[in-house]
Parts: sequence; structure tokens; C-alpha cells
Amino acid sequence: MTPTIRSVAKLAGVSPATVSLALRNDPRISSQVRERVQGIAAKEGYRPNPIVSRLIAQVRASKTTNFKSTLALVNTAEHLKDVEERTVRCWIDASVERATEQGYSVDRFVLAKEPLRPERLMKVLDSRGIEGLIITGPFQDNTIDAKYDLLWQRYAAVVLGERPFQPSLSCVINDQFNTVRQAMIQVRLLGYRKPALCVHPYVDRILEQRLSGGFLVEQRQLPKRDWIAPYDYDEAGQEPFLKWFQKHQPDVIITLHPEIKGWLQSINVSAPDHIGLVHLDHEPSLKDWAGMNQNHEHVGKAAVDMLIGKLNRNELHLPPFPKCVTIMSEWTPGPSVREQ
Repeated sequence: MTPTIRSVAKLAGVSPATVSLALRNDPRISSQVRERVQGIAAKEGYRPNPIVSRLIAQVRASKTTNFKSTLALVNTAEHLKDVEERTVRCWIDASVERATEQGYSVDRFVLAKEPLRPERLMKVLDSRGIEGLIITGPFQDNTIDAKYDLLWQRYAAVVLGERPFQPSLSCVINDQFNTVRQAMIQVRLLGYRKPALCVHPYVDRILEQRLSGGFLVEQRQLPKRDWIAPYDYDEAGQEPFLKWFQKHQPDVIITLHPEIKGWLQSINVSAPDHIGLVHLDHEPSLKDWAGMNQNHEHVGKAAVDMLIGKLNRNELHLPPFPKCVTIMSEWTPGPSVREQ
């Protein structure tokens, strides 16, 4: 016979309501009673249904408040410019849209604009009944500041857009490794034979070198004489780039930096007549470019789906085995490349 709250209550000599509170570690029940009830429940093999438990909690809350399930979007970036990046805005907009579709409201916390100490942030989250967090960076060296460690023991959390090494949280990211590989495959199909990669080393580093890694793996399909080492985009800009270009003479450049098109034209290199250009984060304003659409809206929506799943399973803690969901990119044709 499957154990129920009533059967556990009978064995423990308490009411079903006491069992329900004890299994949720409610402080209104003494620690001795909580431990005894939890021990009996474990021995009997009782397993609560987290979805039903959550619905019951919402119904109870709705009797005294205008209850609505709420998620939090917490951006821990130190600089507002990182918060306002187009990619981040796409993630956030899609996350809010998905949450709304699923019946959740979303509260945003931009710590670069309104700094909150972790303890204060937790008080705000608790006062609003928030148990699920979507976290965005960027994070220095793929590490979220240790001052936020308190959050991971109390709330369900999913990281959006990056994969942190510390702490080990579940995340949703674009598959940048495959994004570059697919770009390389497309330019080879068009007949380009000497591709080059030009990205800022900081961006490649926070993406765990997946950009340069995908490029180097796919480069092996080319004759060794046509190999070109990835070029680290230089903050100094045009002059070092043109020196590198004139030395190596690539026939197509895969990049995240649209300004290099103007740099090439300054030395009478007219794209796409003489050199192809591919953008690794293509979006509608880049109508003169071919590139890879990273499907940021699907990244944002997948993060919400993962978080709601965690809440339904009552996973309000640091996961022992974090998951990483990767979203594929799509090739977008454009006039910056042509068949050779």
C-alpha cells in the first residue's frame, strides 16, 4: 500500500497538518517532531508530489493575498554596458515572454544600477515569495562572486548565457563551438579556402574558448598551407588588424566585429568582391552580412523552462549534477559572402 500523509500521521501520532508542515521543515513544528516525522516518512517510503504541494501552497496564499507566482531575473554584472548589450536584452525579453506564457510574473534586479547586498536581496526575494532565479553575467573567469553563495542553498537557479565553473549551476547557452564550425562549413561549401577567425580574446575566454576551438577543429579539413591562427581582436583597432590581414591574406573572415568591413574598405578591399565576411552573432540590422543566428530568444525561453522544471521538482538548492542545455545556431545567407 502506498504511504500517504494520513498513514504517516497515524504512525507518528500527530495530525496530517503537522506531518505536512514537518516535511516542509516549517519552523512552527519543533525540531524533535520534524525529525521524528521525517524519519517515519523516509522509513515508510513516502514521497510528496512537488507539483501538488506547490499548487496547495499557492491556493493557501491566494486566500490572503493577490498571489501570483513570480520569478526573479538577477543581473550580477558590474557595468551597465554589459546589462544593455543586445544579446542580453534578447535573452531577458524572451525569458519574460516565456514566463508570462507559463503564468509567472518576473521581477528584475540589475545590481549594477541598484546594488543590493546578498542578505538584503534574499529578504526582498522572500518578501515577494520568489523561489526561482535566472542569473546573468558576465562573470569574471567564469566564476560568480562567492558573496552570492547564500542564494544557491535557498533558491532554484539557472544561469543564462554562460556556464559558470564556480559555483556549478545549471545553465542554458548557445552552442558557440558548433556555431563556428557551422560557419566554417558554410564558407567551405561556397568555395572559400583560406578562412580566418577574428574575435576579442575576452569574449572567447568567457565562452571557454569555444569560438577558437570550433574554428581550429574545422580548420583541419583544409590543407595545412591554408591554416591561419585565430586573430585576437585588438583594442587598438584598425592598424594592427590591417597588418595582420596583409600578412596572412585570408579570403574570408569570421568575426563578431562588424567594423572590420570599413577597415578593409579603407585599403580598397571591397567586401564581398575580394574577401568574404561572416558575423557569428547575426541579427536583422546586419542586412549586408551573412552569419550565424544564435537564436537568443530560444536561449531565454529554455532557461525559463528549465527553472520552472526545477521549481516543480522542488530543487531549491545547488544541484549535485548541474545540467547545461545548448541551443543551436542557424546560417543566415547574406551579400558579404558569395560562391567562389
